[in-house]
Amino acid sequence: MKTKTVFAMTNNQKIKTTVKYDTRNCLMTFSEAENFSKIYCGKDIYSCLGKVRADFPQMIFLCKGAKINVMPSRMASQMSAGLVAYEMTLGKQATNEDIVHIFDYEEENLTSNPQDQIDFFKKWLASLGAQDYEKFN
Repeated sequence: MKTKTVFAMTNNQKIKTTVKYDTRNCLMTFSEAENFSKIYCGKDIYSCLGKVRADFPQMIFLCKGAKINVMPSRMASQMSAGLVAYEMTLGKQATNEDIVHIFDYEEENLTSNPQDQIDFFKKWLASLGAQDYEKFN
């Protein structure tokens, strides 16, 4: 398993959390204290991070994976196990220059609710004129 330090804000304090992840099995272990850890599994590491964020809504994770306009494409999810994603801009097609690593540090436009990212993704698709975008889940 690989280990990453991810900073988070809780009660107006910046804290250090640790995630350990296994891309082969799409598992993530999250710990915020020495005597606490929880294991998450999902379709990729991005979805595991979403589950962590949903379980700890009082924490704002300071990483690209918690940014409202960041989400992996299906191909990025499959090829990188969800470790990279696109940082989307309304009205603009995502390109290679928009690829970010989900554990990279970020302070702007963060959310603790993964549904906010799905809602932004649908809004982004609509801004590109995509058909049937509302069927995305």
